[in-house]
Amino acid sequence: MPALLCAGALTACTTLRGQANDLAEKGRFVEAAEVYVKLVNDEPNNPEYRASLDDLRWRGLSQLLTQARQARVEGRDEDAEANLEQFFAYKVKWNSKLDGGMESSLLEEMAGTHQHLRQLIIEQAKRGHALTAESHLDRKRALLAHPEMAPIRRDMEEAVAQGGAATCERLKHTLSGGAAHWTELVSRYCGHYQQPGLSAEVFPEALGLPTWQVSVGGISNDVVQYLMTRLSGAFESTPWFSAASPRHAPLTLAGNMMERYTSQPVELTATWTERVPYTDHEDRTATAEVPYTVEESYEDQGVMKKRLVRQTKQVEYKTTVEVTKYRDVSRSFAYQALRRGVEYHFAVVAQGILVDQHAPLAVKAEKALSASGYEHNITFEPGGVQPQRFERPDKEGWLDRELRGYEQAFFASLLSRWQESFCKAPAFAVEDAARCARGGAELPGPAKQALMNTLGDDAAQVHRLFVWN
Repeated sequence: MPALLCAGALTACTTLRGQANDLAEKGRFVEAAEVYVKLVNDEPNNPEYRASLDDLRWRGLSQLLTQARQARVEGRDEDAEANLEQFFAYKVKWNSKLDGGMESSLLEEMAGTHQHLRQLIIEQAKRGHALTAESHLDRKRALLAHPEMAPIRRDMEEAVAQGGAATCERLKHTLSGGAAHWTELVSRYCGHYQQPGLSAEVFPEALGLPTWQVSVGGISNDVVQYLMTRLSGAFESTPWFSAASPRHAPLTLAGNMMERYTSQPVELTATWTERVPYTDHEDRTATAEVPYTVEESYEDQGVMKKRLVRQTKQVEYKTTVEVTKYRDVSRSFAYQALRRGVEYHFAVVAQGILVDQHAPLAVKAEKALSASGYEHNITFEPGGVQPQRFERPDKEGWLDRELRGYEQAFFASLLSRWQESFCKAPAFAVEDAARCARGGAELPGPAKQALMNTLGDDAAQVHRLFVWN
C-alpha cells in the first residue's frame, strides 16, 4: 500500500496522514480514505497522496462488498443490504470504477438482494398484503434508487401494484350497505393503487366546516377573521370533516388580547477607570566629585621638599527626589433615563361538542411577551454612554406566530379527539375498526385483530391510507 507507513513514530500520528494511516492499519479503509481527501485537497499535486487515496478507496469499496457478501452467507440479509447501500453511496461519491473481480462480486450480491426482496416484498404482495409489501419497499428505496438496482426496483414496484390491484378487487366483494367507514377504507385502498373504488356514503360522525360563535376582544376584525379561516382550514384537514355532511360543528371562539405599556424615570450610573497623576518621593543613591588636599614630597635640586596637592574622589550619598506616577481611579457618571416596557398577553379557547355523549372539545392557549429597555439622549464617551432608543417587539409578527401555533394545537387536538372517541374500545367490529383507522394513527391491538381476517398483515398498515396534514 503506497505511503501508508508513518514517517516517524513521534510525529506521524499527530498529523492527518498519521490519522489516516492509523485508521488503515485498523482496517477502517473508508474512514482513512475520507481523511486522505483532505490531504489531497491541501496538496493536489502530490502523487504519493493521490496514489494512497485511490488505493484506500478501492480497499474501502472492496471491504464493504465483502462485508455484504459475508452477511448474506450468514443469513443477515438486512445487514448485507445496509453494506450494499453504503457501497453504492461511496462508489457514487468517489466516482469509482470497478475492476472485473469487484463487478462479479457486485452482481452476486445484487442477485442475493433480489432474492431476499422477492421473499420480503413480492411474496407479501402475492398474499394480498400490498401495503405491508410497500412498507418494506419504502425501507429499501435508498438502496433501490441506484441505477444498478433499477431492474430490481421495477420488479418490486410492479409486484406491489399488482398485489394492490388484486386485493382491491377482493375487498370490493366485502362491501355491504351501511358500512360507510369500511367502504371508505376500501375505496382509499383501491385509490392508493390507482384502481377505481366505490363512493362511500357520508359517515355518521361527519361534520362540515365549523359555524363559529366569536367573542374575541383587543384584536381587529381582520385578525379574528384570519384566525377563524385558519382554524376552519385545520378542521377541514382532519378525519371529522366531510364536505357532503349536512351537519356543521358548532364551535365557540373566545379570547382577548391585552397590551400594557410602562414608562418610568430612572437614574443610571456608568463607571469607568481614570489614570490620575500624582507626585511621589523616592530615595536614590548619587555620586559626587569631592576635592581634597594631600601633602606630597618631591626633590628640588637635590633637596627634598613638601607641597600640597589638590585631588578629587567620588563619594556616594543618599538623596530624595520627586517623581510623577499614575494610578487607576474608579469614577462614576450618573445620568437620567426612561425605562420603557411593553407586555402583550393573548388568551384564546375554541370549544364545542363534536360527538354526542362525549366531553366537549376545548383547545386553550395563553401566551405572553414582555420586553423593556432604556431611552435617553446622553453621550459620555469615557463611560461608554451613547443615546438609546427602546425598540418595541413586533406585535403583529409575534401574534401571527402564536396564532399559527394555536392552529397546529387545534389540529392536533382534533386528531387526538378522534382517537379518544373511536379507538379505545376493548373489542371492535370491522366497521368500528375502519372508523378508528380513519384517524390516521397506528391501530390499537383490538382494532387490528378485527381487520386481520380480511386484511391479514395489512391490518397494521391501513391507517397509512388516511393522511391528515
